[in-house]
Amino acid sequence: MPFSELIKLQTEQWRRLVSDLIAVCYRMSDVVSPVVQSSSPEGLIPMDTDSDTSAGLQRILQEIQPRDTNDFFNSARELETHPGDDHTHSETTHTPALDSGEGYRVTAQMVLVCCWRSMKEVAMLLGQLCQSLPLHCKDATAHTHAGLITEEQVEGVGLYFRQQLLQSRHRGAFELAYVGFVRLTDMLCRSGSQALQQLPSRWLSEVLEEVKSSDPSSKLCATRRSAGIPFYIQALLSSEPKSSSCSLLKMTMRELTALAMPSADKNTDSSTVPQVHALNILRALYRDTRLGENVIPFVADGMQAAVLGFTSPVWAVRNSSTLLFSTLITRIFGVKKGKDEHSKKNRMTGREFFTRFPALYPFLLNQLEEAAATVDSDSGQVKLHPSLFLLLLVLGRLYPSPMDGSSSPLGLAPFMPFIIRCGRSAVYRTREMAARALVPFVPLTQLPSTIHTLLEELPAEPGPRTQQNHIHGTLLQVCTHTHTHTHTHTHISNSCLVTRGAFLDVLLCLCGPKFSSEVGELREEALAVLTASELVAPDGPSPTALPGGTQYLLGLARVALSACVEAPELWGGAPGRTGLLERLLLSPQYEVRELLLDGLLTGLREEEEEEEEEEERKRRPPWLDETTLSNLTSLTLHETHPQCLAKVLQVLCALSSSCELQWRDGAQILSQEEVLLHLLSLAQQSAHRDPSQLLNNFLVRVLMLCSFLVTQRASAVSCLAQWGALVCSCCSEEQPAEVKLMAAEVLVGCTAALLTSAALPLGLSATLSLWRSLFTLLQDEDQEVRDSASDFVSSVPTHLLSTDVAGVSVCPPVALDLGTELLCRLFELWDQVPAGVLALTEWLLGDEEGDDDTGAEETSSLDEEEFLFEKGDLNLWAEPVQWVKLLHRHLSSLSPSQDPGPRDLDQAWLLRLSAQAEAQALASQQALEALPALPQFCSTMQHARLTLQHHRASLATDVLERLRQRN
Repeated sequence: MPFSELIKLQTEQWRRLVSDLIAVCYRMSDVVSPVVQSSSPEGLIPMDTDSDTSAGLQRILQEIQPRDTNDFFNSARELETHPGDDHTHSETTHTPALDSGEGYRVTAQMVLVCCWRSMKEVAMLLGQLCQSLPLHCKDATAHTHAGLITEEQVEGVGLYFRQQLLQSRHRGAFELAYVGFVRLTDMLCRSGSQALQQLPSRWLSEVLEEVKSSDPSSKLCATRRSAGIPFYIQALLSSEPKSSSCSLLKMTMRELTALAMPSADKNTDSSTVPQVHALNILRALYRDTRLGENVIPFVADGMQAAVLGFTSPVWAVRNSSTLLFSTLITRIFGVKKGKDEHSKKNRMTGREFFTRFPALYPFLLNQLEEAAATVDSDSGQVKLHPSLFLLLLVLGRLYPSPMDGSSSPLGLAPFMPFIIRCGRSAVYRTREMAARALVPFVPLTQLPSTIHTLLEELPAEPGPRTQQNHIHGTLLQVCTHTHTHTHTHTHISNSCLVTRGAFLDVLLCLCGPKFSSEVGELREEALAVLTASELVAPDGPSPTALPGGTQYLLGLARVALSACVEAPELWGGAPGRTGLLERLLLSPQYEVRELLLDGLLTGLREEEEEEEEEEERKRRPPWLDETTLSNLTSLTLHETHPQCLAKVLQVLCALSSSCELQWRDGAQILSQEEVLLHLLSLAQQSAHRDPSQLLNNFLVRVLMLCSFLVTQRASAVSCLAQWGALVCSCCSEEQPAEVKLMAAEVLVGCTAALLTSAALPLGLSATLSLWRSLFTLLQDEDQEVRDSASDFVSSVPTHLLSTDVAGVSVCPPVALDLGTELLCRLFELWDQVPAGVLALTEWLLGDEEGDDDTGAEETSSLDEEEFLFEKGDLNLWAEPVQWVKLLHRHLSSLSPSQDPGPRDLDQAWLLRLSAQAEAQALASQQALEALPALPQFCSTMQHARLTLQHHRASLATDVLERLRQRN
């Protein structure tokens, strides 16, 4: 009913009701505030320390007790000081079946959740009342507008929200109080009362003064990112009418920026705490999308405050400055739109950046000059300016503009010498960032001369005063420009592996596919260097013990990969290609092996795409000869690094799809059964590893490779049961979606050879397990998994399907129905109808839930307060009731069609199922009767589970009764 209609009926009664509602809200808030406003709310139990609060809680419990249907409050638990002192508890006190430590943890968690949820309801109710109820006030003409809530009550609610937002420590409490406070501030701006319209400005001035004068003894929370203070100011500023001049926002941003800047007495608490608050509030305002473009004029000031905050000796200031800087980067360059941090989608030109934020030009230049003066690797000591990282990070987000050569008062040339000097830093990361930041500051017309100048700074030959940091930083700058513009090349070599590795990257860029005949001689020299390098020389010393050795070997491996796999035609066929690939595959450094396998995978994918476009028959890659294939299969048997093992399996999977592989272990040829046994043992070992490795294509690649071996020949029949168990284990609900997708692909691939084969090669039990796994995937929560599993219909032989679905893609529910019908038809084909009926009846009964059924009574008697929330099923998409009905329908159609005699049926199996069905029906019925009144609402999950169990038992009993009657 609209509130405008209420004021016509019993206005005074509604006003009293509103006053009572507000008073109850305040009273409830007084009870729970000590928890949410505590400095450590996560472990607080107020009744342990505060008798007044405990008494208030008990009064509230008594008031709402008549509505309690679960005897929750009469059995309220208290913290035990001594687990053995059971005699100290009253008869109504229930002791949980947990040790004292667990009981303390759960009780404290429940207290906290109930408190902040109470605060949530209070905040939402007060905000709704202020926003929706008509206001009782006088306008400028002294005319009284009759309403249900007064100006004094609205102002009182505002003061309440102020207290909660400024003093609450629990994020759930002040975030939800913020929602209610936003409703209040929206109402203040729209109200016709001049007094209420002035409240946001007054409250904002008061809180800013409180922030300025705050110190460690203040009630304002200086930790937890200033807790609710930013939310309070956000709500006040966002309520300012958009048609106004945003005077409150401008005033607030100016004052906060001044507070966030370092002061002369920056080491004192009186300046540090306000500075931390200002940085945290600014971060929240820059993130607020409702303020929109109104905060853009203050971005430059915020960036200066963040960069200068890094120079503070106080950790809290530096931490808040980090968060503010991260927010400003997102505000300036946008939300990250891809995996590549340096993509142009999250960058802008230097000209655009300094045009939008001209105040940052002198600031960044002065700060960079100051930071570059501290970079001096000649002394051998690491000197890192606090804000150097931020400066290079901002400058690295820029990229060259076509207009950089034109005259502009914001020219980028003054930055160049300082960025180049940063490349001499003794910190590796600083040299990398300096190389990336230099690119946008070099105009395209000055690129050759700049690179020439950089190369002239390199020493002509190694010497005692040669600084490898300087050489490496210079080469990184040259390499970055070369990758960006591909206009120049150079060559230098020395004993430092870091600089040699950087130069190899430059060399690889120049010898890439962008050039053809221009650099043919350079490619020949590069091959000669590669052949004589430590990567290929059989007896050469290993460089990995030296700094940068791995990067150097990876640079050599990239050159070899380009010559042998990526573009061998540009390298003159790469003589000795087989030897190079063998050395890479047998390299003792796993990084080298992993790099090669990544390159092989990329080459296989590109060739597969080309063949699909040209509709050609799959052919063997040109780099794959017998020696390379033997090395790959041998690596599968002996590789110990998980990443490399997963990738070599992936390479062999891709090769298995185009040709039949001959597995070798050195000179020994392995049988298919030996290979399958080895792969299955790998899969079993992976089950005991960290679950994250399953996501690295390890288990799924083993599974896929095994499926190729199983479907190609039937020589490994003895391993099929073990393989089937592996497939079934990959279909469970807790498996990652990637594993289930691969399992679906395997089951679809072996549908014709194993699932529907008239020979029944796996035997009835293993075949039924595969069918059940397929049905599980058809009911999976992931849409992609269900769609992939439903493709099995297209793999079923046409004579087993009706003509209207043969060769047609169907949706997962239809595929589930067709699969169940097909399985019943296969029982007749296999002459296994009696055993099939009993097996499907066991499915119908739900054998995986048997243990739960026997303990239904015990489960129903557990205290519900043991669990904070009811735990539901993992799969929210599956409909078990519909699946049970579908299974019963097809079983009913199968049972009468045959007349199995008593000799055909397994009587022991039949009797066991009958006893299990009767026990499950009885236990579930008793558990349902033991539930409280209206169990659909107060015990929803338990009621649904027990109802399903009873339904399963009833349908299974019906099927078994028909079998007994015919026998």
